[in-house]
Amino acid sequence: MVEVISAVLLGVVSLCFGLLLGIQIAHIHYSRRLTKLAKRSIYSKTIAPVLVAASEERAAQK
Repeated sequence: MVEVISAVLLGVVSLCFGLLLGIQIAHIHYSRRLTKLAKRSIYSKTIAPVLVAASEERAAQK
């Protein structure tokens, strides 16, 4: 009985760590993309790169 409970707890903890890792990877990817867009906006002195990226994302979702 103790081994079953331990296995279930280990599974739950592994699932939680997996979810946290996935969220962190997604956040890092999003932050890098946002940084790249911000740099392009600063260099071009306009928000056009951000607007283009937003419209491309909307078009990809459809």
